[in-house]
Amino acid sequence: MGTLDRPDVPTSPTDWLFHPEVARLVVLARRPAGADAVRCVVSDAVWGDVVRLLRWAASADRSAPDVAARARWRLAVDCYDLMRRLPTLIDEVDEQWVSLPDDPLPDDAPAPAEQLREVAAELTAALVADAQVSLFEVGLLVNRLGAAAIAASVDGADWSELG
Repeated sequence: MGTLDRPDVPTSPTDWLFHPEVARLVVLARRPAGADAVRCVVSDAVWGDVVRLLRWAASADRSAPDVAARARWRLAVDCYDLMRRLPTLIDEVDEQWVSLPDDPLPDDAPAPAEQLREVAAELTAALVADAQVSLFEVGLLVNRLGAAAIAASVDGADWSELG
C-alpha cells in the first residue's frame, strides 16, 4: 500500500493507527478501484469503523488492567454495532451476505487475550492489504474480534465478589 511506504509514515499499526491523517489515508485506500459513490461511502464507513475497533483493541492490549477491561467491553459493543449494520451495508453494494458460521473454539485455542491480539492482527492485515477484501470477510473478522474481546473480558474478570 503506497501510503505506508513513505519514509515519514510510521509502518507499525500501533504507530500509524493513532495518527488520524494516516489512518484516514488507509481507509480511503480501501475504496474499490473505479467504485461509484455508494460503494465509496460504504467502504469508508466500514473501514473507518475497523480503524476504531483496532484502536480499542490496541488500547485494551497496552493499558492498565482496569482501563483494559473497559476498552475490551467498548470493543465488544462497537463490534456488535458494526455487525448489526453490516448486512444492510453489504446489501447496498450488492455483495452477498450469508449467515455467519458457528465456529466453536478448538481445544488448543490460545488464551483469550492472545486470541484478541491474533484477530486484531488479522483485521489489521485485511485493512492494509493490497487485495480487495469482501465486506463479508470483514464481518467474519469483526465477529471473531468481538467474541475474543468478550472472552478476554470474562477471563480477566474478578469473580471473587460474586460468591
